[in-house]
Amino acid sequence: MNRRRFLSAFAALPLIAALPAQAAVNVAPINAYLQNLRSAQGRFTQTNPNGSTQTGTFYLAKPGRIRFEYDKPKGAMVIADGSWVGVFDPKSNRNPTRYPLDKTPLALLLRDRLSLTEPGLVLGATQDADGTDITVVDPRAPQEGRMVMSFSADPIRLRQWEITTKTGQRTRVALGDLTTGISVNPSLFNIELAATDYR
Repeated sequence: MNRRRFLSAFAALPLIAALPAQAAVNVAPINAYLQNLRSAQGRFTQTNPNGSTQTGTFYLAKPGRIRFEYDKPKGAMVIADGSWVGVFDPKSNRNPTRYPLDKTPLALLLRDRLSLTEPGLVLGATQDADGTDITVVDPRAPQEGRMVMSFSADPIRLRQWEITTKTGQRTRVALGDLTTGISVNPSLFNIELAATDYR
């Protein structure tokens, strides 16, 4: 698994303007959904910038914690523990490579209470029969890239996100079998414990 590929991969009104000539989108229900999204588990399919795909299982617990377990290569994982992101590469015998969480796209997704009302966060939104796409950036570093979060319509559910870096590289993570509001074992997000088991 390419570490850099993965890491480049992660408004104040309820009505957000969409593209020109389209009606404004009411994102208030989605904002409520995001406020209540505290934990989740499911499957994912990651599409990398070169078109290759990887699948696996993920676990999420806000604030700041997520774990991706890849089906292939065996042993590949990415774990965010609230402060750091540890990337486990089965091709390497070294300890996991660590990055500050706040320097990765995962930080925005894993915020304790991500709110679409935050000034400068939402760039725009579009809506069709399948659901709503909302484009967001980190207001503190908008030049670092953007993320498009896609939600199903009925019921509202996060179905995927796509990260575009400042160089134009895109990584998409599509979710499946998503279960929210569950109890997730905190040890899943312990990088040190995972590193011990990994060795």
